[in-house]
Amino acid sequence: MYDVTFLSEEEIVKRLQIVLRDFIEARGDYARQTNSVKEAKDLAAKLAERIYDEPQKWGVADILPEFRDDSAADAFVSLLIGVENLPGRSTVNEWYERTVESKFRRLWTLSEEQTLVSPSENIGVSGQSDVEHLTENGIDSGSVFEEYSSVWISFESDFPRDAFALRLRYMLGRNVDQMVVMLDAPSNRAIAIRVNRARDRFKMFCEQHGLDRNEISGIMSRLPEENE
Repeated sequence: MYDVTFLSEEEIVKRLQIVLRDFIEARGDYARQTNSVKEAKDLAAKLAERIYDEPQKWGVADILPEFRDDSAADAFVSLLIGVENLPGRSTVNEWYERTVESKFRRLWTLSEEQTLVSPSENIGVSGQSDVEHLTENGIDSGSVFEEYSSVWISFESDFPRDAFALRLRYMLGRNVDQMVVMLDAPSNRAIAIRVNRARDRFKMFCEQHGLDRNEISGIMSRLPEENE
């Protein structure tokens, strides 16, 4: 009998895949299925323990504290649900890191959207809400993502960090000062650089997906560049 303590993360996942298949094949064999469930729990517990012990390695330490536990738990559930289809060796850590950030972005967005629709919290002295502030020079930057939703969804899947920066700045209308606090960035310039790089990548992504020059020019004009 192997000792799970000495298995690598990739070996744990591989063993989980084997146990899952064995559980399915053992339908009707209660004793065999019971053993499979016990082994699966042991393997999952060991993997969870490693994530808890090394939050930096798994990307958990990069998540804002108030979202950290929920993001980590959601990502771990996704890992277990999709364990049969996880990619091969030396990718478990990278997969989890991408997933925990994706879960964080989703939780953060839900939190921000709830804030935006709360009139008691978002109507200021001027009587304008944060939603109205999304419009600059009479143009709603956030509508770009609705009009080009298929391209945006693909971009968000391929480049989640860049998409998150664009979402905060242009879809949710957060300014650079707010994003410095939200993302625990070292300076306003760091945020400006991050947003501009994300904007440039989105532009190239649009080009690669066949949008013509006029469309891309229109998109970029509605996502104004930050001053670095």
